[in-house]
Amino acid sequence: MSNDPVVLYEVEQGVCTVTLNRPRVLNAINREMKSEFVAALAKAEADADTVVVVVRGAGRAFCAGVDLKDAAVNPWDHTVAGWRWHLTGCLEMCTQMWNLKKPVIAAVNGHALGSGCDLALAADLTIAADTATFGEPEIRGISGPPGLFMPWVAGMKRAKELLFFGDTIDANHAERIGIVTRVWPAQDFDEGVRQYARRLAKVPAVALALNKRTINKTFEIMGLRNALDFNTEVMISTNMSKPAGDREARQRQIAEGGLKAMLQKRDAGHE
Repeated sequence: MSNDPVVLYEVEQGVCTVTLNRPRVLNAINREMKSEFVAALAKAEADADTVVVVVRGAGRAFCAGVDLKDAAVNPWDHTVAGWRWHLTGCLEMCTQMWNLKKPVIAAVNGHALGSGCDLALAADLTIAADTATFGEPEIRGISGPPGLFMPWVAGMKRAKELLFFGDTIDANHAERIGIVTRVWPAQDFDEGVRQYARRLAKVPAVALALNKRTINKTFEIMGLRNALDFNTEVMISTNMSKPAGDREARQRQIAEGGLKAMLQKRDAGHE
């Protein structure tokens, strides 16, 4: 088991880089990462040297969503309170970025799936390497995104298509439908992120905070926060409606056949 921190924090030239650091599991989210990520953003908010925050993933992925192996070993209670704890924890990672006064850039180099896709969508700006992929495949397991930003970012029709089918799309497709603001070739991505973030950091921090708050408030007036809260309640009800045995069966599948085999079974017939 690695003793490396699950979230890295670095500040340079006005840019704070928060890195999800579980590359061996494609930066999948576990309990520790949830709390460390929220703490890192709070630190960035209080840091006078930080103007812009970049969120990225270590290794070849941005974030592959919730760590299902960890959830199988350390399950939360199959109760309303248990599901509320889990879902609000995932949502908090998104709303923390939304609430931050400073602009947040999601720099997506690879997979951004499930709750990882939620994180990418909740950022103020989402930039990607041409190797990046986005999707919410968990809907094929009768689930859904805890941070339902998709309709607000991609629009109603595109959101329905992606959330009905659970398909994964590439970076260029994501750019066409408004999920991504800019795409770079993979070999140029790190330098592109660096220049993009440093350019934004040259804008007065007060102006950035004012414009972010005004734009976000516009969407909140249209009902974004109410929609996020409603989605949480729907997901709690949906998960509570599943027989408890379904969860145990999935945990056995992971333990006996591995996570990859379980996901292949889930996705069978959806090509």
